[in-house]
Amino acid sequence: MKKASPYYSPDLKIKDPRFSIDDLQDYSLLLQAGEREFQLAVIDTKSNRCLLLEHYNLFDFSSEEEHQRLIENLFEDHHLLMAGFWHSVRFSVKNLRFSLIPAALFDKEQSAAYLRLTSPLPATDSILYYRHLKNSIITVFGAEQRFMEWLSRRYPNLKIQVIHHISAFTEGVLHSSDHSSGQDVFLLLENGLLSVLITQGNKLQYANLFRCQEPADFLRYLMMVLKQFGLDQTSTKIQLWGNVPPDSPWFRAVKPYLGNLSFGSRPPFLSFHYMFDEAADQRFFDLFSLYLCE
Repeated sequence: MKKASPYYSPDLKIKDPRFSIDDLQDYSLLLQAGEREFQLAVIDTKSNRCLLLEHYNLFDFSSEEEHQRLIENLFEDHHLLMAGFWHSVRFSVKNLRFSLIPAALFDKEQSAAYLRLTSPLPATDSILYYRHLKNSIITVFGAEQRFMEWLSRRYPNLKIQVIHHISAFTEGVLHSSDHSSGQDVFLLLENGLLSVLITQGNKLQYANLFRCQEPADFLRYLMMVLKQFGLDQTSTKIQLWGNVPPDSPWFRAVKPYLGNLSFGSRPPFLSFHYMFDEAADQRFFDLFSLYLCE
């Protein structure tokens, strides 16, 4: 039987009529590549308004190389992604290869050792890091070197800021004023990848990612984290983002066990015209939060 060829399919495309191809020099391009999805948003840096949002699903790839080539094909087929005169470009890597280190203990020369403590490190990875200035934390992460080089060639006149998804999610959560004096839990679930943050008084205490094959995994990992931190499942404030509608089996799997669970909202630092109501408020929070990463 012939192997199916990798392909991508658009799932969502929203454009504000105020978007103008002549103003790309004022727009920030936000990109995020997950294991099974690719997302992009365009933000007007003068008004902090979202002007474009797109989501693509990725199918039938069987290796990291095929995954990267699929994203490269998507770029080559997309007239905007091939433009090179953006105000800025930020790219989020969404994988399990990351580690958080206190800034006071961080030694750049030990970056590979930090990563190997938490995940296997492919020989093809570049090792990168991001400083969370407000929390004195460094996120060290791995990204496929060949693709990073390709991305740099794609935008030769720009310095591409490459960030791990957990850093963008963290910056978005910490930027929010919606924190209690106790420990709060923040979740993001997209295509079976669960991101978990715990904060106390607007300070990050915990960050991790889990791969969930089915809704029962979502419940199991969440309960494990709550137990680890001694958090009460009925009273702890928990917010959820991602592609998790209220009627989905993923949401139904955890809702009966959590007494203070709510959906997260769109980030307050961006504005959206009415056409973006097509996308649920709890979606794309990590993508939008890339805009905060300097």
